[in-house]
Amino acid sequence: MRLALVIIDMQQYFFRSEERRIKLRELISAINELIDCAKDKNIPIYQVLTVHKDDRSTWNIVMKKYNFAALIEGSKEAELLSEIKFDKSQEVIIKTRQSAFIRTNFEDKLRENNIDTLILCGVFTHGCVGRTAVDAYERDFNVIVAKDASFSHIKNQEEVMFDVIEHEQEQLILNNEDIKKLLSK
Repeated sequence: MRLALVIIDMQQYFFRSEERRIKLRELISAINELIDCAKDKNIPIYQVLTVHKDDRSTWNIVMKKYNFAALIEGSKEAELLSEIKFDKSQEVIIKTRQSAFIRTNFEDKLRENNIDTLILCGVFTHGCVGRTAVDAYERDFNVIVAKDASFSHIKNQEEVMFDVIEHEQEQLILNNEDIKKLLSK
């Protein structure tokens, strides 16, 4: 098993409302704990960020429909949260869709490094984390969703996504302690 830690969308924009910041401190702490663990075990770390071009060329259908600019390259809202532990050893993957696999070279990078198992965390479980988990499975990667280090403010959708990942795809949803135990083997 060759693992990678994948941290998704821990950017200013995604925490713009109070309901999205409810568990932010705990989320940051859990993600940083996994970063420390991954570094200790020499597990590659990928920071996946959503970033769009101002010229609309990367905008999705809804953004274009409502002329809604978000996560524009160079903007404050597109920045990684400063509390997330980040250094030059972490590779940044820029995406423009919910899944980290769509219109990126992410799969190629994983294959080049012989990675077969992804530990996914970040926001939102019902969106980008979950859709990346589904696409990873469809590309024959094993998936572990870090429950403590993932968050959704839409709980019923999060539960549906967990159900798909765990029961339909037979992938793992583990808390940080169980992930650390797994990595210690």
